[in-house]
Amino acid sequence: MPSPSRATAVALIAVWLLAVAGTPALAAETTSSEIVIIRPGNVIQDDLYAGALRVIIEGEIHGDLVVIAAEELIVEGTVTGSVTAIAPTVRVDGTVDGSLRVVGTDVRVGGEVGGDLVVAGLDVELAASSRIGGEVLAWVADFDAKGDIRGDVGGSQRALRLSGSVGGEVDVSVGTFVVSGPLSVGGDLAYRSDSEAEGLSQAEVGGSLVHRLPLPANIRVRSFGLFSRLMVILFLGVSALTAAYLWPERTRAAISEVGGSPGRSWLLGAAILFSPLLVAGAAAAIVVLTPASAALPLLLVLVPVILAMLGLALAVSVAAGVPAVAKLGAMLWRGSDLYGSVLAGTVVAGLVWLVPLIGWLVPVVVLPLGLGAWLRSQTRSPSVSDAPA
Repeated sequence: MPSPSRATAVALIAVWLLAVAGTPALAAETTSSEIVIIRPGNVIQDDLYAGALRVIIEGEIHGDLVVIAAEELIVEGTVTGSVTAIAPTVRVDGTVDGSLRVVGTDVRVGGEVGGDLVVAGLDVELAASSRIGGEVLAWVADFDAKGDIRGDVGGSQRALRLSGSVGGEVDVSVGTFVVSGPLSVGGDLAYRSDSEAEGLSQAEVGGSLVHRLPLPANIRVRSFGLFSRLMVILFLGVSALTAAYLWPERTRAAISEVGGSPGRSWLLGAAILFSPLLVAGAAAAIVVLTPASAALPLLLVLVPVILAMLGLALAVSVAAGVPAVAKLGAMLWRGSDLYGSVLAGTVVAGLVWLVPLIGWLVPVVVLPLGLGAWLRSQTRSPSVSDAPA
């Protein structure tokens, strides 16, 4: 069975490859600075590290292949070691004696892989001609496996179509599971899904056939989540009281803005807090519409900007909601002073935040409303206040 520790393999691959993305090919014939090609008959007696738009292996590499490509990786020759790659499109119709570890949008394996296949992507296909000598671990949206897999099959897929042969066991979490053709499984066939698999009459299973329903959140995970939220509420409560103590008159002025112009205050705060998401969406659209040769430079520029904006938004959020929760506390606990209103409002907002389904409304309403009130209050005299004393 797949080891649980290997669930982090894809993330580690991505981080490692990003670290070596700027490393040039150690030995290769190239037709241009944007393409790395190992032509038929050429033999590389070493590991190959390649970063380019396209990487095409038609010859032989006597070592490992590590690739990050903006467009595609094509392996039609032979790699005696392992292949580790990040590329939108990956085609492996040749031979990889070691393992194949891939992160890609569109991945197709039609050749032979001597070791394990570890893949994360959107659309992955193992053709009928494919041969995988080890295990297959796939975190994939749409997975169509039709070849010969000597080891186990594991991972999680939104849609799994399985046929051919599996020498070991199948243990997957899926949205929909279809046996799309004759299937031979040497061990157990176990799947976790809300729905029954289709086409099971075509499967010959050497072990047991097991259908499990999806697991609810682990009690420890849920407890940790609840504890984390309580710690956040405590931290924000202390931050709110600190802000009110350091700037009492400015806090009162901001509370007045909450009561006077809540709509305008919310729109102003939302424009600032949600700006990183808007910029990220615009950046994604630009990258999609931009040719691959220009996409990577754009990402190198846009990603730091988005991260900086996100960090600023998170930093501002620490005290952004103070005027909103203080106004809430003053409405619920009439006659309280500034600090009592802040404390009461924080407790009430925090308790609502813990309620399933409606808790998400708290940060969406409180943070933009409070931040907008802070900003609008700067145009008013600090001494002007209609908030509770």
